[in-house]
Order: sequence, then structure tokens, then C-alpha cells
Amino acid sequence: MHPYGFPYYTAMVNVVTTGEARDALHQIAKRFDAGEGEPVYFGSHRRAQGVIVPLEVWEKLLEQAEDTLDLELARQRLSSDHGGHRLSRADLDEAFREAAKVANRKPG
Repeated sequence: MHPYGFPYYTAMVNVVTTGEARDALHQIAKRFDAGEGEPVYFGSHRRAQGVIVPLEVWEKLLEQAEDTLDLELARQRLSSDHGGHRLSRADLDEAFREAAKVANRKPG
């Protein structure tokens, strides 16, 4: 039996109908609050179209996706930089020191 009471399984993923997921949202949220974070896949005709995950899982996935996009952007910029000015370690250290000073200033 599915943890939310749904009576069936698919080969790879348990997919419930959108209506069943909607009707079970309170129960799903209670399980998430209890630390049981198994995703719930839902969709039409038992074909997964969406997934419900705990907020902590979503935030981790979002962070990883953002990191991946940032890395790809950095790689693109580095590959297109043909002899342009690059900051030295000392330049970076100075920029961070200046940014910290600005961040620590008291409003005035």
C-alpha cells in the first residue's frame, strides 16, 4: 500500500491522479512535517506530470540547479575571454575587503 493510502503502484514510480493528490494534500503535509519526505508523483492517466516534495528537498534542488547554471555561465565566460583583464588574488581580496566595509557601515 502506498504511504498515503493510494492502492496501486507503477513499475518505476507511484503515480496518483491529480484529484487523489489534491485530496491527500493535508496527509502529505503531515508526513512531510513528521520527516517522511518521500515524493508524491501525480498526473493524468497515471502518467507523472508533477511531483510534490518537502520544502527542504525543493530548496536543495533549487540550490543545486542554481549552482549548475552559475558554473555553466562561468565556463562560457571563461571560454570566451581571449586575453581580457582577469583579477589577481590580491585584486579579489581587496574587492572583498571593500565590500565588507560597505556592508558593515551603519546607516546614517
